[in-house]
Amino acid sequence: MDVCKPNPNRTAPVSEAGPRRDLPLCSRTNGWSWPPHPFQLLAWLLYLFFAVTGFGVFVPLLPSHWIPAGYICTGIMFVCHLFVHLMAVSIDPADYNVRAKSYHGPVPVFDRTKHAHVIENCHCYLCEVDVGPKSKHCSACNKCVASFDHHCRWLNNCVGSRNYWSVSLLFFSLSLSLTLFLCILSTLFPSFLKNETVVWFVFLPVAPVSTAGPAIPALAGITIALGLLSALLLGHLLCFHFYLSEFKIWFILRVYGCLWLAGWPFVCLSSKSLTVYTLVIHISTRVCKSYLPLLVWTIQSQCCGEIIHP
Repeated sequence: MDVCKPNPNRTAPVSEAGPRRDLPLCSRTNGWSWPPHPFQLLAWLLYLFFAVTGFGVFVPLLPSHWIPAGYICTGIMFVCHLFVHLMAVSIDPADYNVRAKSYHGPVPVFDRTKHAHVIENCHCYLCEVDVGPKSKHCSACNKCVASFDHHCRWLNNCVGSRNYWSVSLLFFSLSLSLTLFLCILSTLFPSFLKNETVVWFVFLPVAPVSTAGPAIPALAGITIALGLLSALLLGHLLCFHFYLSEFKIWFILRVYGCLWLAGWPFVCLSSKSLTVYTLVIHISTRVCKSYLPLLVWTIQSQCCGEIIHP
């Protein structure tokens, strides 16, 4: 078994089991294609909630000399996040040849009796076009995505080379927005607890609305909880993204590095796998050379003891 061989391209439906009900018969264009994912709706609801509570409730309650800065900084962050969010959702990440072809019609059902994989020799039998070497056929979008990274449920769109940077900017803007918003709430929340005001006014100064005293501290607590939960989910997405980006090189490093240090300098598990010398060049382009001795020591101490010499 070739442990370094990439996983076969997955797709659905398969003719033996019949078409799956949770996959579209037609290809999806981008994140706006029907049907929307519940996580996508939740993301927009959270954005709307933070925008309304931030500009309508919490920023007007800041000290008077901080209110202009609160509106400006928060407004810039929210607008930038909205812009990159719309970009990430709207961009079609499909392979160039797939986009050049009209793929709005039904996608044929894959027959495993004729082909072992959906993509063979850079030709997709579902999209019926030649695709790039890094393109994968997404089962959720039912099309080939250029330099496929993963399918994001929060965007209801695939992440590939065409929208990779917009998704990266989305993570960055969301991180800054959550940090700024939590800083504002952490400044206001202690004063809410100490203040015994019976009536609070929200949506100042445009449309003042009076609320009961405990309502604002309760809303602040709920907003802080949602902000921390959003930060936790964002951290999970970032960790998952880094895992997908770096797992392949670290997996190859462990396998080939162990064999190399164990005395098999020319081992190659398959004709398509990396040789040791190619591996060293690949690592050198990704990792600073000063860290290579540490990597070699880590491999030697952690996994070379498990190697059995021929």
